[in-house]
Amino acid sequence: MENTLKKLTINDLKIGMQISSKDDLSNIYDTWIILYKSPESKNWTIGFIGEDIDEQNDEAYRNNGYDICPVFNDSTDLEGNICDEE
Repeated sequence: MENTLKKLTINDLKIGMQISSKDDLSNIYDTWIILYKSPESKNWTIGFIGEDIDEQNDEAYRNNGYDICPVFNDSTDLEGNICDEE
């Protein structure tokens, strides 16, 4: 699998893709991404991409011995940088 060194977009992502850090996903908003990493691996593997995690996606949290890192960047956090002129 390919290891990435840049900030990714949602169009770049694929299940099973490896990334070096969750920081690679910092430009992706309002999408859940679940990352997995085995104890002997340096990279994270993308295991889930979606808008909602619900009962149907419970499999996304089964770790089977892997570290799990859910990532969700909320676009409303960006609104703090917007200035309204009065």
